[in-house]
Amino acid sequence: MSVTRAADAAVQKALSHSTGSITKDDALFAGLTGADRDRAMAQFALQKQQETVAFISKAMKNDSAMQTINNMR
Repeated sequence: MSVTRAADAAVQKALSHSTGSITKDDALFAGLTGADRDRAMAQFALQKQQETVAFISKAMKNDSAMQTINNMR
């Protein structure tokens, strides 16, 4: 598997996790109700999105570095 294909697969996996339902994480919000629960869930979703963007950015930088190295050969 090439580096690009591996990076693409990793990005797709990360995106599927970040856009998925957070109901599996309901235990984290069990003690919260109303607006507090809504805010906590929104913050949790935002955090997952930020982690995904950071992961994709890192993968893209790594892919660019690998392309540069391959071009130098």
